[in-house]
Amino acid sequence: MRKRLIGILTAAAVVAGACSSSTATPSATLAPTAAPTAAPTAATTAAPTPAASPSPAGVVLTGTTYKATPATVTGGSVVLSEYQYPDTVNPYFAQAETDIEVSGSMFDGLLNVTPDLRYTPDLATNVPTVDNGGVVLTPAGGMDVTWTLRTGMKWSDGQAITCADVQGTWKWIMDPTNTGLAGGTTGWEDITGVDGGTGTNCVMHFSKVYEGYLSLVSPVLPAHYLSTIKVADAPTKLYPLTDLKSGVYSGSYIPTVARADAQITLVPNPNWQTISGHAPWLGSVIWKYYGDPDAMIQGYKAGEYDLGQDMTNANIPSLTGIDPSQMVIHDSLLYELNQFNSKQLTAEYGSDASTIINAVKLATDREAIAKGPLGGNVKVTNNFISPLTWYYKEEGGSTAADPTKAASLLAAAGWTKGADGYLAKGGKTLNLQYCTTTAAYRGDTLKLISSQLKAIGIKTNVTQTKNIFAGWNEVPATTPCNLVHGTFDVAEFAYQSPLDPLGGYLVYNSVGIPDAAPHNGQNTARISLPALDAAYNTVKSSVDFSKVKDAMFGIQDIYVSSANTYELPLYLKKDVWLVNPKLHNFTGNPTTSAAEWNIGDWWIG
Repeated sequence: MRKRLIGILTAAAVVAGACSSSTATPSATLAPTAAPTAAPTAATTAAPTPAASPSPAGVVLTGTTYKATPATVTGGSVVLSEYQYPDTVNPYFAQAETDIEVSGSMFDGLLNVTPDLRYTPDLATNVPTVDNGGVVLTPAGGMDVTWTLRTGMKWSDGQAITCADVQGTWKWIMDPTNTGLAGGTTGWEDITGVDGGTGTNCVMHFSKVYEGYLSLVSPVLPAHYLSTIKVADAPTKLYPLTDLKSGVYSGSYIPTVARADAQITLVPNPNWQTISGHAPWLGSVIWKYYGDPDAMIQGYKAGEYDLGQDMTNANIPSLTGIDPSQMVIHDSLLYELNQFNSKQLTAEYGSDASTIINAVKLATDREAIAKGPLGGNVKVTNNFISPLTWYYKEEGGSTAADPTKAASLLAAAGWTKGADGYLAKGGKTLNLQYCTTTAAYRGDTLKLISSQLKAIGIKTNVTQTKNIFAGWNEVPATTPCNLVHGTFDVAEFAYQSPLDPLGGYLVYNSVGIPDAAPHNGQNTARISLPALDAAYNTVKSSVDFSKVKDAMFGIQDIYVSSANTYELPLYLKKDVWLVNPKLHNFTGNPTTSAAEWNIGDWWIG
């Protein structure tokens, strides 16, 4: 299971840059592609040229190059596969990629995010900004955001979609009895009211300027359905997995039957054409669940489904025997990393902690990791921001290891090798606890890193555990190798490079350190840098995207400097799909919108 960050980090938000189109379904077009980069066992597509590149004077948010090919055949069934059964289909409770994938066909938001990372209207007809007048800053320091809904839209049960639903979604989120929200109430708590009633001209009033407003309402929920379930019971009774048919939906396909851990069947939403302009082109969509990726891959080889999902570069070696033309492989927004627990390392090694961390970063041979455990299927990076995003800065710098320099740093700090070959100072051996998930490739990576560090005298212990992502209340505070409790020295996992610049706020700003009650936040590195805090505060409190971009450039400058004692990026990951060549208009999507972002345009023939 890939780590899906909760809250604003996963909001499908920002635009510019681009992602490649499918090699298997050329009927759905994006911008022209560059020459593909070959992978050992799969066809890999390169990112197309953006429709309009951002400039220092402004940021391009709209203008997707995506265009669907109208269906020449309608009806028929498409079988999709996953290896994890969802825990929920309500996106506001979703924690895992599989939850987002299956809900992608069931719900629409005000906006959508296309594969080339552009905002496009969904339930709304506009993308409001300060420049186009959709966002108006108020004298009191807040802002008003105007959303214009499409007229005549209907929910799956036939009731009208109006501003009352936008208001109802806000009130539901902010209800004090609502628990388990993946993104909490960040942004929502700044709203003081939603005007528009049962009309289509909705004005959201914010008491503060909030940069993440574009991705906040995703999706809109039906107010009349929300009112039938006590908010406190929402996690189990709103869109219950045991009775999905009882829910009310806005997406292209709606569920009819669900068999736990096995299958979910969906049929066309009879009212979706009031939103999109055309009815869904498939007769049904069936989700089939396999339990693990290898079983899912074997299922594709046996012809049991049309689209295999939620795979990464780690699965590429298992694709031998599948026609490369039926593989869609392109750059993901995910990246693999080693995270350093600055609090624990400082407690263990005092003022030497930063020197030790910088030495470890220098001694870690990431190129060897990419060529060895990852089989050459990934690219090493120095940045935590994806080149696909509009606020990416090319920082340059070498990705090669420098163990000689690493050893010199430690020697200058007074660390000397003992008879056992390990460094010690004041009778204390330099020993680091590395933690990761149970994934085999991560275990292989940390074995390699251990050998690299041993060469310069650093002792390591590696633990692979299922508890690494367990929540604050899910495991005891003393549980080894748990991120939120901070019981690790170094941890390996994957983050999603934030689509919205604000996505990193609770990950890197000191307000996101989860130690204090109520233990919110995702700053599990426990990093506290005044310059980093200031830059992220600028991002959060501005809707001038040029200023936001400048602040993000500064954040990336910090990231590639010696001040970064919180993270070492290892490599950029890839998204992998297996696709029946008869499936048209499939493009994939590197965002948390998931591949189903345009499922209403899919057809088979």
